[in-house]
Amino acid sequence: MANQIAAFFASYPEREAVAGIRDHLHAFWTPRMIETLRADAADGAEIDLHHLVRSALEPAPAGEDPVEKVIAGPDELGSMVSDAG
Repeated sequence: MANQIAAFFASYPEREAVAGIRDHLHAFWTPRMIETLRADAADGAEIDLHHLVRSALEPAPAGEDPVEKVIAGPDELGSMVSDAG
């Protein structure tokens, strides 16, 4: 499934693709699923994992949490982000 996510983002510039995959994994996968995939990739398991997924599994650079962007209200994001009029 992770490779299918990578296939979707493969046409994006690499930096954006890795960020998109990382955001998707953290938004829709459980922490246990991510840790299992990360462990399988790290221990040399015979899995054919797309290089963009491997990059997305590395620790994220310091910055914004993708979940916080989704759940934050206009007070946190600023009035220009809200479409409430």
